[in-house]
Amino acid sequence: MTRPIAEIEADLAEAHAAQQAATEARRVAVELAKDLRARARKGDPQVTAAALAEAEHAVEFAELPLDSKLETIQALDAERVLAFTEAWADEVTATEPALRADIDAAFSDVEAALQRLAKSWQSHAAFVQARWEQVGRTVSSDVTPRVLRIRGFDVGVDGKLLALTPIFNPLERLFQKCVNDLLSGRPKPSK
Repeated sequence: MTRPIAEIEADLAEAHAAQQAATEARRVAVELAKDLRARARKGDPQVTAAALAEAEHAVEFAELPLDSKLETIQALDAERVLAFTEAWADEVTATEPALRADIDAAFSDVEAALQRLAKSWQSHAAFVQARWEQVGRTVSSDVTPRVLRIRGFDVGVDGKLLALTPIFNPLERLFQKCVNDLLSGRPKPSK
């Protein structure tokens, strides 16, 4: 279990501030030692060997915590990456199965709808075929204005052509529309 990201980020901000403070303290110590050394070279009588030695030791002392401060930042960065990764994994685990279940349910709905479509089309085709076969045997066209021969062998009933409902072209258009929707600006599906 990782610590909360906000807590890690607060510690990280504090570590960065501590590193900046230590870096600034070293910079100040270096500038002071540099200034004392320059003044000593010029023969400034107020600069003593003890003061120069103390300034140079102050530089060494200011450098001591820098590596530790950097290591602390690196450790907190690693902890933050771990916390973000854990949170990401939690979100995926909590969300992805439900989204996948929605897809599975949609596929089941599509399969059921396609089965219903096939069955409905077959029933319609059987009905139309059987009624075509009756024309000329038990039913005659052109004996009533309700049943007329249209374009050769086609028969119309009450102004509408008795014909098989086209299924493949509309189904292909529907499938192509679905494919276009799936591929329009969305992540490409894996195979």
